[in-house]
Amino acid sequence: MPDPSVEKPKLNMKEMGFKKSVIHLWTYYKWYAIIPLIIIVVIVSMIHSYISETKKDYLNIAFVNAHQEADDIFKDYEASVGKKIRVDSTFFAPKNDDSVYVEPEMAASVQNLASLLRDGTTDVIFTNARSIKEYGTSAVGDLRKTLSDAQLKELNDKDMILFLTDENGNEVPSAILVTGLPMFEPAYAESDEKHYLMINPFSEKKEETRLLVEYIFFS
Repeated sequence: MPDPSVEKPKLNMKEMGFKKSVIHLWTYYKWYAIIPLIIIVVIVSMIHSYISETKKDYLNIAFVNAHQEADDIFKDYEASVGKKIRVDSTFFAPKNDDSVYVEPEMAASVQNLASLLRDGTTDVIFTNARSIKEYGTSAVGDLRKTLSDAQLKELNDKDMILFLTDENGNEVPSAILVTGLPMFEPAYAESDEKHYLMINPFSEKKEETRLLVEYIFFS
């Protein structure tokens, strides 16, 4: 066995030349370079994934019982604010004149949207009166918290406000009629129902929602 007390001669990189030096370093020390590089790549990837997963859109909008063309309704507004607005028109729910029975696929869609409402993911919903009444005042935003008295009066004078009755018997302005507005024709063309805008009370995007409502009805 080699005597450990005997000191190994030091390599002279200059004498070895560039090519041999590279081969020597890669052969004996490559893992000292590879392992830190892998760690850095993994950390950067985790940070990127975390940011991508947790980054919230400017607004999340849901259309119920709408045509797919609804996805493009807010493209101009999205461009004007310069931020991403996510529009989902895949939800469907019972119509006003439907029976009590609901098919499993429709029930799943209703439950999915309800969960998005509860956790504050969806900010604004366009749907029919039946759905809004079924949500009730506990799950539908009070418009008095979003609009001014003058704005509410203007909409009410045009018969555009849908009121819900709370547990104390008070009428709460809860949704705004969008049927008849040209910008919503792509979503609800040929529909025989009235459709309304309702605000998610669990959404944290109060100001963004207010600006959208003012853009739709007062711009």
